[in-house]
Amino acid sequence: MALTKDVLFQLRRFASAFKEARERGANESDTVMYLVKFCEEVLGYDSLKGEISKELAIKDRYCDVALKVEGAVRVLLEAKAASMERLADKHIEQAENYASRAGLRWTVLTNGIEWRLYHLTFNEGEGITHDLVFEADLLTEVETDPEGLWAKLGILSRAAMKKDEIDEFWSRQKVLSPASVIRVLFHEDVLSVIRRELNREAPARLDMEDVFKAVRDVLSKEALADAGDLGIRKKRKRRRKVQRTDAATGVVVTEEIEEDAPEGEPVAAEASEAPATIGPAGASVPAAVAKA
Repeated sequence: MALTKDVLFQLRRFASAFKEARERGANESDTVMYLVKFCEEVLGYDSLKGEISKELAIKDRYCDVALKVEGAVRVLLEAKAASMERLADKHIEQAENYASRAGLRWTVLTNGIEWRLYHLTFNEGEGITHDLVFEADLLTEVETDPEGLWAKLGILSRAAMKKDEIDEFWSRQKVLSPASVIRVLFHEDVLSVIRRELNREAPARLDMEDVFKAVRDVLSKEALADAGDLGIRKKRKRRRKVQRTDAATGVVVTEEIEEDAPEGEPVAAEASEAPATIGPAGASVPAAVAKA
């Protein structure tokens, strides 16, 4: 969502308000009151229409703030006192507990200044896992990177939530995560390009395994930890039957060939395709075309 002058004004206004609340040691109850106003005036929710619920009952627990769109709870906000200098990782456990009990996938942990959005995944037999989608610092980023700040907080707005932009944002974050990027880097095709460029300066032709180790060693330990076990990703192969006409006898024979499988296409499905015919020049032609 585009950052307008009005939204920027409100972000700065609330940044000042939360800063003042921190300096005077505001408690959690006061912080919740500030957050409700933030959700109304910045994120666009209407409390008079029941789009903001305080102390929402979730089974035998109560969540600080719930944001609703068209009557359905979309995200829970777990508030900590503005006087708290830094949110701790342990604080997500309570927010996670509330969201899981309600069957919700989105929860925010915030003290008004620091904002953390989490995505929850429910796996049968594995329990609940949470992923940090973004972190934002209202005080700092409203001055240093207001566009970037709103790119994050804006997906919590009523307008964005109604369009499910939060799901699109999460999908994009997963694709661009360190683990995803690293796995692309270690694809055989990518390593081949890197080796080709390095070979321009190398005294002898480089081995693919040496290139793999060199790329691996320049990556941060944190990024490698996110990626998990690594290895060179080989091209997938597929086998399929083709027909060719023997030049000497004129007899059509069937043989099996091996080729690279297209990215994103299941190998098993390829095996059931109609066989291809090898034309006079050796080019593979679909069987349906060859018969025509």
